[in-house]
Amino acid sequence: MFTPPHLFGVTLPQTTKFLLRERLRRLKSTSKKHVLYFHYSEFLLRANRNPWYKETLNRATLSAIDGKGLHWALWTSLHPAPLPRLYALFLDAPVVVRCGIFLVLFCAQLGLNFFSGLFSLLLNLNYTQRTGNEVILGRDFIYDLLRIGRDKGWKTLIISGSRQADELTHKFITNLFPGLDLKLWTRESTSLLMRDKVLPEFAGQTLNNQNVTRFFPDLGEAKKYIQKEKPQLILVCLGGASGRQEFFIDNLYQDENVDFVLATGLGAAVDHLGGGSGQRVAPKWMTKTGLEWLFRFLTQPGRRGRIWDSIFTLYWWTTVEQFQKVGRARKTVVNLVDNLEEKVLLVERKNLVPGDIDWGFVQGGVGPKEKPEQAGLREIVEEVGLEPGQLELYRQAEYTGTEEYPVSFARFFFQGAKYRRSQKFLNYVTYTGQSVPKTNWENRQAKWFEAVAIKDYLALDKHPDWQKGSSKLQQHWANRGK
Repeated sequence: MFTPPHLFGVTLPQTTKFLLRERLRRLKSTSKKHVLYFHYSEFLLRANRNPWYKETLNRATLSAIDGKGLHWALWTSLHPAPLPRLYALFLDAPVVVRCGIFLVLFCAQLGLNFFSGLFSLLLNLNYTQRTGNEVILGRDFIYDLLRIGRDKGWKTLIISGSRQADELTHKFITNLFPGLDLKLWTRESTSLLMRDKVLPEFAGQTLNNQNVTRFFPDLGEAKKYIQKEKPQLILVCLGGASGRQEFFIDNLYQDENVDFVLATGLGAAVDHLGGGSGQRVAPKWMTKTGLEWLFRFLTQPGRRGRIWDSIFTLYWWTTVEQFQKVGRARKTVVNLVDNLEEKVLLVERKNLVPGDIDWGFVQGGVGPKEKPEQAGLREIVEEVGLEPGQLELYRQAEYTGTEEYPVSFARFFFQGAKYRRSQKFLNYVTYTGQSVPKTNWENRQAKWFEAVAIKDYLALDKHPDWQKGSSKLQQHWANRGK
């Protein structure tokens, strides 16, 4: 069975510009909804830090790689590296020995990857044959999208923030593509929606496809406009450090009351067309050699932090993933604990590593000689401090599959440089006591939540078995006394 390539948990395409163009041409006005994303390195790094964003990208029906840095990272991930394979021989060594060997080999592989990336720039290497992908720049492919929209007679909507009047942008594009049925929905570049940075309004929270219209009310208006105009082709040109562009598209995609044929995110593509702010384009030789990031670093001071993060973190995490891929599964147990009032116990978890969620079920590792049900009860006692004599396991632990960890040096190292994923088990437990839960851990808390709200909290972790667990939980409550 063919397994598509992936990087940092995001499924990546295997396509070329020709194949993508032909697939879009085959779409019909009666086709189901399709979503197209042009991935570049910042997308995947954000996905590794935000599980909602990862799922958003993985729900896309079409995608392409936009950027040579990401193309190099995918090639490096697919190419079997000798040092990680050598490290796999030491996974059963004592943890002190294993971690020491890991640090030495990791630093050596980091250096090898640095020179690999450097030579790929100097020699302008093409990784298409190895990855099955071609770099497709969204700002170039917008011409193909507009042409397809015109040829198919699709009503086309561009959602963007233009510094010039809407009429000028409209005139510019319709001159390029006469006959195109074009609508524009724009906001001024000074609006909250168009601020190209992580906003303090949600700095301590996680943006997702459900709350994106709450953080950006303008997008709620855009959605109403879409429902009114019913365009077949939607080009969302918002960009931004927060991922709002993709979250908004995913919000439209999952809403049964919104219809379209194709929606795609194109960042600053309208500006590159020349109808917007006239954002400077890097010289062709810099784009061709993968040095466009350097041009942006020099000409856009406000983006230097993001650019540095993208370059360094992509290079670092690519090396970490090479070692994680030779790791093993760690047995963990997840506990769905209810009480006599049929409320569910959740604990607030620290965000020590990327990908951790604020609220979740009581969970932890299974010891080498422990059964999952024993480990589950132990975790409840140790983590929350509930009385062990008042915990009743009313369903034995069941296997729920595996879950990939976020790519994190800290997580991998502090788990003994051994585990790349978690092998999940699930316990159903009833607490028969009356005490108010409190955690045994500093700066954390535990609370009982109403059963009707459990779906909201299950959705936080986004594990499919946890989502199914809500209906299982109701069934177990009903049958518990029988």
